[in-house]
Amino acid sequence: MLKIITLIGARPQFIKAGAISRAVQNSFSTKLNEIIVHSGQHYDANMSAVFFEQLSIPKPSYQFKLKAKGHSEQTAEILKELDKVLLLEKPDALLVYGDTNTTLAGALAASKAHIPLIHVEAGLRSFNKAMPEEINRIVTDHCSSLLFCPTKTAIANLKNESILHSNLKCSINAPKVYACGDIMYDNSLFFSKQTNDSILLENELVKNNFLLFTLHRPLNTDVLERLRSICSMLVNLAEKHRKPIVFPVHPRTLKSLKSSFSEEEFQALTNHPYLKMIKPVSFLEMITLEMNSQLIITDSGGVQKEAYFFKKPCLILRPETEWVEVIQSGMAALVDADENELNRQFDLFLTKDLSFPQIFGNGNSADFICQKIIKNLS
Repeated sequence: MLKIITLIGARPQFIKAGAISRAVQNSFSTKLNEIIVHSGQHYDANMSAVFFEQLSIPKPSYQFKLKAKGHSEQTAEILKELDKVLLLEKPDALLVYGDTNTTLAGALAASKAHIPLIHVEAGLRSFNKAMPEEINRIVTDHCSSLLFCPTKTAIANLKNESILHSNLKCSINAPKVYACGDIMYDNSLFFSKQTNDSILLENELVKNNFLLFTLHRPLNTDVLERLRSICSMLVNLAEKHRKPIVFPVHPRTLKSLKSSFSEEEFQALTNHPYLKMIKPVSFLEMITLEMNSQLIITDSGGVQKEAYFFKKPCLILRPETEWVEVIQSGMAALVDADENELNRQFDLFLTKDLSFPQIFGNGNSADFICQKIIKNLS
């Protein structure tokens, strides 16, 4: 039996890990022994523990208690703690997701210990190296032995960096590259059947008559001018169209709002009649909001995709996105922090015929990934 350590530490990774853990438990329990390691990158109960409960992810065998806050210190601390686990457990492979500090630490630890690295969501590129996530993606892909790509574009991106599918025995020098579809699509299909309307009732929301807004990237939360501009243009949009905007507030965003606005401004924002600022929501609650919204405004890569999964147009508060397919489909648009572009694209989506081609696989990514892990590492 193969021993696989799954390293997770941030909310999107908890959700993605749920699909793989479900596949292991249901179909591969005699061939894969999965050990969960929680890096501690997200420690807030609403951003961490609740996801393990709701998504039926096995409890972590190891959970780090991080003290560091900065990118470099946090990565170094995870790397140091993970080294101890790898030495003790001697796994056949280490599996990481996405592009966080946790992902980068896992990539470095695995490569130094000569343990095969499995990267789920390989090949994504924003082509903006000023983003910490972009560096994390590139380094992780170049450290990986098994690379699972959600789209054809991701495969092409790896090819441009000379990361090609090898016919030799799988290793860091002879990687295997697969198009597997998007693992978040697996979860969205599975959990969409388990939602209820309580979050809508609690916030007096009418189906298909409210906007959903999320904001968490440092580009937007840590730059005062951008944060204030985005808040202003969202409020103006809501007032213009008399549409409620639901805003689950990420802890980092809340901290930035409180430090960037005067007390009077902050209170005006939190008490605005069209802006419903609520606490972070669970994954099931988030899916419910996405499924029942009219349109989604976000800087989150995961939410961009979920908007597409649930056939909702999306306005992206960034100058670029690694999920270029949603832009190419015409069902999402980059508006950055430009109020004129936000309004223009919003008006277009009110009249545009909506069509969402199937570009993220068939919802069976987790099974495919498990099969390929067993085939290549046994």
